[in-house]
Amino acid sequence: MLGFSNARNMREDWMFISPKIVYVELHKTGCTHIRNLLKQLLGGEFVGKHNQATADLFREGRFFLGSIRDPWEWYTSLWAYGCDSKGAVFHEVTKNKQSIRGLGWKTNPLAATHRMISLISRDPQKWRNTYADVNDASAFRTWLKMMHDPRHFLDIGEGYGALPMSRLAGLLTFRYIKLHCTKEHEQDSLRGISSYPELKEFEQSQCFIDRFIKNEELAHDLIQSLRDFGITVSNGAESEIRSRPKTNTSSRNHGPEYYYDSDSEGLVAERERLIIEKFGYSGPSQRPR
Repeated sequence: MLGFSNARNMREDWMFISPKIVYVELHKTGCTHIRNLLKQLLGGEFVGKHNQATADLFREGRFFLGSIRDPWEWYTSLWAYGCDSKGAVFHEVTKNKQSIRGLGWKTNPLAATHRMISLISRDPQKWRNTYADVNDASAFRTWLKMMHDPRHFLDIGEGYGALPMSRLAGLLTFRYIKLHCTKEHEQDSLRGISSYPELKEFEQSQCFIDRFIKNEELAHDLIQSLRDFGITVSNGAESEIRSRPKTNTSSRNHGPEYYYDSDSEGLVAERERLIIEKFGYSGPSQRPR
């Protein structure tokens, strides 16, 4: 039976691995909160934040745990986090200098040239303007359009803009596929995905996560997942999971209905179709008021 230790001061830059469970983190889905809870429940260790799973982790009979979030909420959270000058996307798109090394000059000089032109023409100040006010719904919608504009895909980094997948799926789906369906050193397999049917087939055949925790039902899903993995959670531990405040939250005070209009809601619906279909999410306008 599991209970909590008294450890509280844990670093913010690791993912979770234990003898029985691996938790593969997906950014802005409550991952820091989940990781810290798992550490206090199971011991284990933190290894490299947002890393892909290595092949050796699959040889020990471990269970794989992942987390997911409503795509409309995910984008507002990602943007609001940037309004607080936090997060990898914010720092990538607003930095003034960008190296032209590592663009694939040897393997594909023409593509590298296009990427170089895109990097030279990028406008960090335009991105900064969208992060000026966390209560500015219009600024959020401008940011969202830029996030899904092919002219800005290379600004985002992470290798996203270099893949054909970026033309048919948003950053959330890209990160989901990279982290939950692709092992370390297998990212080249993503280069062959250029249509939605190919993307869907890849996800269905390659996803290795045994249980997903929805951010919206985090405590319930985490407790149920542990039980499904044969781990008994003490009453005290269950109470702690349900009552613990979330970490790494932004300063956003409004729900998604405040930020989205019909066009921006539809843009997320189109670009995050895979996540929406698999996990049964619906847009802000379709939810009960």
